[in-house]
Amino acid sequence: MKNVLIALSITGLTLASANTIAGEDFASYDTDGNGAISMSEAKVNTALIEQFKDLDVNADGELNETEFSNFKG
Repeated sequence: MKNVLIALSITGLTLASANTIAGEDFASYDTDGNGAISMSEAKVNTALIEQFKDLDVNADGELNETEFSNFKG
């Protein structure tokens, strides 16, 4: 039972860390803090620029966190 609890704790911490890292990536691109990544903010990453139009599902010229979560960088 103790081993199961340890394994579940490690799994939970791993998932929480992955979510934190993803959130930090979004925040690091969203330099103006408006909750979206513009094309000019994305220019710091060539892979993001290449995928930008495909990721921008609603075609508003910005990536929200949901759209950015599909970024494969």
